[in-house]
Amino acid sequence: MYKNLLNSLQNKGISINAAAAAIQMPEATFRTKAQNRSFYFEEALQIRDNLFPELDLRFLFKKDEAS
Repeated sequence: MYKNLLNSLQNKGISINAAAAAIQMPEATFRTKAQNRSFYFEEALQIRDNLFPELDLRFLFKKDEAS
């Protein structure tokens, strides 16, 4: 699970649906990747560049291994 990504979305008031739309990805796919899988590098760049340009890519996509 990408807790930093999910927390950052929540802190900015961005829904999963809006985040998915920003990178032209179905909401269900975005949700599954954020919780159970991995994003492709290009997808991670799009998310960071479009939604969180102020955050470090490594911070945003640090995987919580406990989940």
